[in-house]
Amino acid sequence: MSKIQEDEIEELAQFLRLQLSQRSVVVTSKSSSYQESIARWSSAAEKRAAIVVIPDDHREVAIVIVFAQTRGIEIAIRGGGHATSGSSSTDGGICIDLSRLRKVIVDPDTKTVTAQGGALWADVDKAAEEHGLAVVGGTVNTTSVGGLTLSGSYKYLVRQYGLVINNLLEVELVLADGKTVTASRHKTSQPFWAIRGAGASFGAILSFNFQAYAMRTPVWGGALVIGISELPKVVAFANDLFLESDPKSAMIWGFKVIAPDTFGIVAVVFYEGMEQMGQALFAPLLNLQLLVNSTCSRSYSSMNTLFNNDLQAGYRRSMKGSEFLTPLDYTFARKCLAEFQDFIKRPPDASMSVMVFEVFPFKKIISVSKQTQHLQIVEYMGIYCVAEYFNYDCTNFTTALVKVLLLIYPGIGVGGKQVFGNNFTRLLDLKKRYDPTNVFSKGPQLLSQTSSE
Repeated sequence: MSKIQEDEIEELAQFLRLQLSQRSVVVTSKSSSYQESIARWSSAAEKRAAIVVIPDDHREVAIVIVFAQTRGIEIAIRGGGHATSGSSSTDGGICIDLSRLRKVIVDPDTKTVTAQGGALWADVDKAAEEHGLAVVGGTVNTTSVGGLTLSGSYKYLVRQYGLVINNLLEVELVLADGKTVTASRHKTSQPFWAIRGAGASFGAILSFNFQAYAMRTPVWGGALVIGISELPKVVAFANDLFLESDPKSAMIWGFKVIAPDTFGIVAVVFYEGMEQMGQALFAPLLNLQLLVNSTCSRSYSSMNTLFNNDLQAGYRRSMKGSEFLTPLDYTFARKCLAEFQDFIKRPPDASMSVMVFEVFPFKKIISVSKQTQHLQIVEYMGIYCVAEYFNYDCTNFTTALVKVLLLIYPGIGVGGKQVFGNNFTRLLDLKKRYDPTNVFSKGPQLLSQTSSE
């Protein structure tokens, strides 16, 4: 797939305008809204698309895909634009922006939620909560349903209900040939199996249908800022929580600059239940040296807003991460802190960065049959570094930082075999069947020369 030649952009854009409804928008560099249309959550992920199409009707997505595919033009699909890899952007190709397709429908009788491809988790949380329901979704509600779902994702409710993709019942998607299909375990099951973890490589998802769960009472949780000297106790508690049999708990914690030349431990804790039970479970943390404690009874949807202020759009960001087998060793945690502290000293404007550990035990996820998903699941904790900066490019720093700690598996731009292991051969066969020319090239590289790596 290639770029559009400069002298062809306006002609092709006009052709698209004639093919689409008047409510849809086709943007080029000559449009007043062009800069806004290519803006991303991380400005480092912005690329100069030749044409940006913002369809007003989901049926028009297929028209644009066929238009690009028949001309060999690169496409990118934008949901929420949160990917720091740039996978929702294209340099000289066509970007299909789904931001107008955000409708959410709740069926309280079947406890299911259907969200259009451009919906954000804030849209889903709000609609589900109105019916006393919740969907396993993101902890940052400004992210898109599509990007997070198609990569698997494990968040607050994972201990009870499994990954987001475990709760995905059905999708409507546009394949590389422009055909729109409905896929589930019982209908067009091969693409359905493939999209759950490698979805960005198989199609443009027009809608997602999820299983939802009753959430009629407040949850307990919030943010803690803990003195860095308490690290040994935080590590011990994280390991204990990982083994804890109560499936209603979760924890995200990490290192952050909390004042000039001062590092602290920031933790977000969650318990789906009564305040007294949450406080009892997390008492070992609550009894430490706390600089901030915002825990309280709150709605489930409000839990997914706690990171929003620190993760606003517009900054330059690089996000790299990996996993490690449990338990978390204190010596390793100290090494992580030392490397992070050294990292912060080098780039002159990266003090807003954070290193994060995710404690989401995997017993429920592992109980899901291997036939229903292709991601390799073992019991591990996640670790990642989010570098936030203004002018200085921290990409190489974050990549090197995580590689110092352990082998990196970012999932974007790496060999498919490295990510999917024994499931790679089946995925590759499906990719060759449904997208042999690699129209959807922004996900794991299944057809590239690195696929055998």
